[in-house]
Amino acid sequence: MKKVINYKVALISVLFFYAMMINLGCNSIDESSAEETNKPETSKFNLSVAAIEEGAAIYIDGVYTGKTTPANFLVSKGEHVIGVGLNTAKTYLRREVQVSSTTEQLVISLDEADLQQPKRWKVLFVGVNQVTTANGICISSYSTEQLDLAYEFLKWSFEEKVEPYSYNTTNWEFYRSDITTDIVQLSNDHLINPEIFESKVNDIQKGDYDLIVSFFRGAQQDCFIADFIGIAWYDVTALSSESSYFTIRYYDDLEGAIIASKQNDPGMFIHEWLHTVAERFYPNRGYTMPTFKGQVVHAAERYGYSAPWMSWYEDIIAGKVKDGSSYVGIGPEAFLECTVREQAIGQCL
Repeated sequence: MKKVINYKVALISVLFFYAMMINLGCNSIDESSAEETNKPETSKFNLSVAAIEEGAAIYIDGVYTGKTTPANFLVSKGEHVIGVGLNTAKTYLRREVQVSSTTEQLVISLDEADLQQPKRWKVLFVGVNQVTTANGICISSYSTEQLDLAYEFLKWSFEEKVEPYSYNTTNWEFYRSDITTDIVQLSNDHLINPEIFESKVNDIQKGDYDLIVSFFRGAQQDCFIADFIGIAWYDVTALSSESSYFTIRYYDDLEGAIIASKQNDPGMFIHEWLHTVAERFYPNRGYTMPTFKGQVVHAAERYGYSAPWMSWYEDIIAGKVKDGSSYVGIGPEAFLECTVREQAIGQCL
C-alpha cells in the first residue's frame, strides 16, 4: 500500500511540473508578443527636397530651415507643408506631403505646378494738405504735388521691397483719399492719432483695407510743429475698421528727404508697417518673432543687424532671422494664411 502511494505522489509531481512548464511557456510567448506589439515606431523619417532652382530657401511647416535646395531632412510622421522660396523669380512654391510609418524615404521636387498665388493687400494713403497744433498757433502744409511724391514713395516701398521680400506671397493694391479742405488739428503729441483720423475719415468699413497711412508736414519755415517721426499703433483694433494704422510726420524738404532715403535706407514705410503686423498681429496667430525687451522691429541689434536696416526688414518678412538654432519672423506661409483685412471679417484660413 505504501508503494502505491509513492507512485501517486510521483505522478502528481510530474503532472504539476509539466503544467508549470506549459504555463511558463505560455507566459513567455505572451510577453514576447506584447514586446513585439509595443515596439516603438521610428520617430523620424527621411525627406529629400529639391526644386526647379538650386539654392532656393526651404521652409517646413512655415519655418525656414536654414537649408537650400536640394537638401535632406528628418521629419516626424504626419502631414507637413514644404515650401521653397525661389531666388531668381522671388516666388513661393508649396506642397503638402504625408509621411507615414511605412515611409522609408520621401523624395519631392517642387515645380511650377506648386506656385502659390499671392494674397491681395489693400493700403489707403491719406495725404493731409494742412495741419495745425492743438492750440492752433500756426498751419503747416504740403501741396498736392508734394503729397504725390510721398504716395509714389509708399508704392515703391511695397512693390519694390515688400513684395519680393515675401517671395511675392503679397500683392499690394494702392488707394488714395487726401484731406484737402479741412485743417486737421493735431493731438497734444503733434500726431494724427486714430481718434483724430476717424473724426475726419469715418466711412471706412471692416474689410476695406489692410493698412491705412496718414501723412503730413511737421514743419516749414514759418511754422515749426515738430521734427520727423513715424508712429504705428500695434493693435489693429485701434481703428474701428480694424485696419493697421500709422501716421508719418515728415520733413520740411519732402523731395530731398525722399531722394536721400531711397539712396541710403528707404525703409520708413516698411518699418512702420512691420510694427503693425510683427509686434502683435502675426504673433497672436501663432508665429514666432525676434524680440528684445518686448520689441520686434527695434530688436535688430540684438540679432546682429546694423544700419542700413533693409536686410533686417527683409529677414523679418521672409522669416529668416536666426534665433539660436532656428529661424523666426513672419514668412510666406503666414502671408498666405491671413491678411489684416481678412481677419477683420473672419475670412482667414
